[in-house]
Amino acid sequence: MEKGCYHCGDQIVGRPLVFNEKEFCCTGCKMVYTILVDNHLDSFYKFEAVPGTKPDKLSEGKYDFLELPDIREKIILFEEGNYSKVLLYLPAIHCSSCIYLLENLSKIEPAVSQCLVNFTAREAAITFDASQLKLSELATLLHRIGYAPNFGNRKKTQKLIDKQFLIKLGVAGFAFGSIMLWSFPEYLGIDEVNPEFRKFMSYLSFGVSIPVLFYSANEFIISAWKALRAKAINLDVPITIGIFALYFQSAYAIFSGQGAGYMDSFAGFIFFLLIGKWFQSKTYQSLSFERDYTSYFPIAVTKINADSCQETIAIEKLQKGDTILIRNEEIVPCDAILLTDEATMDYSFVTGESELLTKKQGEQIFAGGKILGKSVRLEVKEATNRSHLTSLWNNSSVKETTKLFSDTLSKWFLVAVLIISAIAAIAWWFIDAGRIVEVVVAILIVACPCALALSAPFTYGNNMRLLGRKGLYLKHVTVVKDLESITDIVFDKTGTLTEVSNVVHYEGVELSPAQKAAIFSMAHSSGHPYAMALKKELYDSMNVEMTVELDQFEEVKGKGMKAVYQGKDYELGSAAFVGVDIEDNRSSVYVRIAGIVMGRFIFSSHLRKGLEPMISQLSRYRLHVLSGDSEKDKFMLEELFPGNVSIRFHQTPQSKRDYILELKNKGAKVLMIGDGLNDSGALKEAHVGISITEDVFQFTPSSDAILEANKLNQLPVLLKIAAFSKTILRVCFGFSLLYNTAGLSFALSGQLEPIVAAIIMPLSSITIVAVATFGIMWFAPKK
Repeated sequence: MEKGCYHCGDQIVGRPLVFNEKEFCCTGCKMVYTILVDNHLDSFYKFEAVPGTKPDKLSEGKYDFLELPDIREKIILFEEGNYSKVLLYLPAIHCSSCIYLLENLSKIEPAVSQCLVNFTAREAAITFDASQLKLSELATLLHRIGYAPNFGNRKKTQKLIDKQFLIKLGVAGFAFGSIMLWSFPEYLGIDEVNPEFRKFMSYLSFGVSIPVLFYSANEFIISAWKALRAKAINLDVPITIGIFALYFQSAYAIFSGQGAGYMDSFAGFIFFLLIGKWFQSKTYQSLSFERDYTSYFPIAVTKINADSCQETIAIEKLQKGDTILIRNEEIVPCDAILLTDEATMDYSFVTGESELLTKKQGEQIFAGGKILGKSVRLEVKEATNRSHLTSLWNNSSVKETTKLFSDTLSKWFLVAVLIISAIAAIAWWFIDAGRIVEVVVAILIVACPCALALSAPFTYGNNMRLLGRKGLYLKHVTVVKDLESITDIVFDKTGTLTEVSNVVHYEGVELSPAQKAAIFSMAHSSGHPYAMALKKELYDSMNVEMTVELDQFEEVKGKGMKAVYQGKDYELGSAAFVGVDIEDNRSSVYVRIAGIVMGRFIFSSHLRKGLEPMISQLSRYRLHVLSGDSEKDKFMLEELFPGNVSIRFHQTPQSKRDYILELKNKGAKVLMIGDGLNDSGALKEAHVGISITEDVFQFTPSSDAILEANKLNQLPVLLKIAAFSKTILRVCFGFSLLYNTAGLSFALSGQLEPIVAAIIMPLSSITIVAVATFGIMWFAPKK
């Protein structure tokens, strides 16, 4: 057997290029190997044999067009200073080695800080330093290592692929129908047909079958050939063995004068395989859990109308030129121009870097940036949708499972099928040698590991979609799996277990209209439950309707807010924050202006509805409560929770995070539920962090999931739905076992024809998709 290229596996024509005792087919493959070895990335070749792709010839200046401002602006997703982010379509991505190489791109090019690969979409989100690496140079680098980016119209490319597939299907269908028509005399047992005419029909059947083999079936054959060259086995290997067995046995029968053989079965086999593949594709698209997940995600924004009135609208309804208001700690949902004099930006959501940036009026603000400090007004630069924002959320900290147990099981399953086929061939040699091909082909085709490979992604994906419909929005499908293993649940108190009453009482020195306006503006800039209640009180009872432009604004998490207005310092917060030494367990926000404590706003809070039955249904978990407030609600919480529940007060954001870490060190699997703004550290530290949101514009990227506040009492059923994935997986695996046992039994006994096997094989994987989808939809726990 001729040796193939060490990098791409292609046959070496002529004299090979040798480097490090490895043989290569061209300088391109040798160069890629050299780059990988020089950068200590030779583990690329450990995942699979010959995993690489041969780089195309690169003409000089091929990607120079990417430096044209108009084109560059359309391709770049995000750019701030020297930091740039781009999403590229890389069609050459095909295996785990590709993921390994691309996600270690920074070792080849230091200007690249991160590369996240979406294997299914064949996309790579790459962040790089634009001062050290041009976009055209990045594209050139990818091209040289075998991953040339495609900047063309992907929809047109997909239409062309679909058209070619339908032509293949048409060729196979035409051949199947024609061969069946020409074989009618044999079907009916008519012996009066002229032998020469029957022989001619057999030759005609053979001629029509040639394009079926080399055109209609080529994708199965090519896929199997690549797998075998890589010393691997995929689903197309047994299928291809069956194709060749049917074809060459039939060809032998025709040319030896034994009849038409199985040419009708061969053509029908390919025809139904292609129909099954097409139907599978359409089924997966229609049932795709990713297709409409973001349609459930409630992201809205405050729009300022021409009359200065504010309204909350979905971000899809934003139009270019609209004015929007973004408050402290809120995420900018779309690319926009800053209208306010100045804004402090935190782009760590997008970049992972914690450095704060100051933007001036007229500068561009990219989607994904978080506003820190006073509220700002922005002019929408481009209309957007929630998919873009949630994709940033998904990419910010992807917990990707790259190797599932089912994938490994599928590979061993295929090896077992080949062994069973060999044993069956030997057995049928003694039973009926003339039926060996028919039996072996039926075995190779009917056995299908697809059910194993498809079970987990479709089960978890559809579970995520159902949870989204019920108000729990997950960052990634792996969060469903994480929820299954939870042992401890930690609740924040304020804004989570309790909600602040709309009744707010002011006690202290009477405030002037200007002071009220300043306090209203400070409250308007925060998403804290007390700030939101205070804003409503000032609007309803104190007749404050308009915000004013604060000179400075800062929110200190868990403590209070500072601002400067008309040259005076304003402080809103706890007694300790404003320097008051008082023992009063009532929930209060104190006001200090120019160093003088003016008074305080007193809040009342109550437990959310439905918490008692919720707590009783969570008895299988260890429960904990953390609160940053005083012990004023201690009795209320002790009445709500069982005696063994740990309840802690006076907890700072850092102490909450430390408590989560302490639980994890004891072996607990922790679910933290809290305020996404003040509890971000604890949410990140937990195995699963769920942020409670009262308002649809409080999009919080620090968590793994977002739960609508009014759905908190549904937590037990939401956790049951997540755990229901295990049941569905067992059903899917059970069906796979039953199907393969029955199918192989019929095939081994010679009762299953290849053409029937070709029909039921794709139906099995379609059934698994349907079970995973409708099983979750119809049978998931309702209460």
